[in-house]
Amino acid sequence: MVFETLVADLLNRFLGDFVDNLDASQLNIGIWGGDVKLNNLEIKVTALDDLDLPIKLKYGFLDKLVLKIPWQNLYTEPVLANIDGLYIIAVPNVGVVYNKEKAEKREQEAKQKELLRLEENRKNRR
Repeated sequence: MVFETLVADLLNRFLGDFVDNLDASQLNIGIWGGDVKLNNLEIKVTALDDLDLPIKLKYGFLDKLVLKIPWQNLYTEPVLANIDGLYIIAVPNVGVVYNKEKAEKREQEAKQKELLRLEENRKNRR
């Protein structure tokens, strides 16, 4: 149970902006298989806000999220996420105005993040 609590804390750091109240009881961890299974996750209504979409999330629920973690090659292989049963209720967001600068900044940050990841992988191979 201690390991599940540690994994739940780690996942909260990465998924905390998107899901509410992630706890160890929602985890099913298969260490040797590399799977971390999360069940019955409530999506935060603010999860899509940074994307400036023309919709606003009213309610969201994720039935199952399976993360396939390559424990032996954690730094060189990707973690794969499989989503099953994503249900959302959304309404039009009439207050959204396209912000070109914000979109370009978000795109640039994504590129920088990918470059850092590639550089880290290259360093780990040495």
